[in-house]
Amino acid sequence: MRRTGILHAELNAELSRLGHTDEVVVADCGLPIPAGPVVVDLAFTFGVPSFLQVVDGLLAELVVERAVVAAELDDRNPACARALADRLPLIDRISHEDLKARTAGARLVVRTGEATPYANVLLRCGVPF
Repeated sequence: MRRTGILHAELNAELSRLGHTDEVVVADCGLPIPAGPVVVDLAFTFGVPSFLQVVDGLLAELVVERAVVAAELDDRNPACARALADRLPLIDRISHEDLKARTAGARLVVRTGEATPYANVLLRCGVPF
């Protein structure tokens, strides 16, 4: 039994396989997920687990060198935009349509129970050295 960190066995295994420049998408429960990336679905009910709970858990485990969000996030979900700005050093903005398309190339998608608009982020893995 692990003492700390992420307890979900499948998610732990997928996180261990990530390398520099691999991309991980943390998605709300409504983001369409294309065929291709491994999907770990954590959604239980609307809002559980929340987007930020999952982001915080992943940021405690991963080195992230940059992030990508939908440009629409700033206007449609400003609280989420502020929360991500507080947590991530470099955030690029692209259209929501482009973010959905880019999800197909991600190595991993982690689906949350989040039910607020545009609560999605693509995290690009860095290295600790």
